[in-house]
Amino acid sequence: MMNPTFIVTKEHRRFNEFANAVRNERTIGICHGDAGVGKTLSARRYANWDDLEPYVTEWGPRGDQDEKHYTLANRSRTVFYTPDVLCRPKNLMDDIHRYQVRIGSCIDEHLHKLDAAPRSMNRVTTLVELLIIDEAERLNATALELLRDNHDRRDC
Repeated sequence: MMNPTFIVTKEHRRFNEFANAVRNERTIGICHGDAGVGKTLSARRYANWDDLEPYVTEWGPRGDQDEKHYTLANRSRTVFYTPDVLCRPKNLMDDIHRYQVRIGSCIDEHLHKLDAAPRSMNRVTTLVELLIIDEAERLNATALELLRDNHDRRDC
């Protein structure tokens, strides 16, 4: 559930502006700054990740809260990911793909309630428009190159 004590600061508004620009331009951006200024909290809030992460991590039978999650996923169209300290490139890409499919499926469900047109599960990953990698300094050169290649191929 979203943190009710979150304070919207100038830095948070700047992060939202930055994330919207990267998302709309479909480009790669780097957000950096001193520790503790709120980069991670702003990114998680932008992606609605406090609500969505448990929902997409525990993937299984759905319940009464589904529509809320579909709407949140559609609003942000974002995956937030923090790699492990010694993250292997294959695990990174597998994890990201899994989250893109799950968030994309939520977006698709939201869109489907508005339009009864036939759906194609092949397109769900294209519904995710922004991928936020927190703690990217943990990634080696191969992992960064895989992410850049993924951007070039998918425009995300």
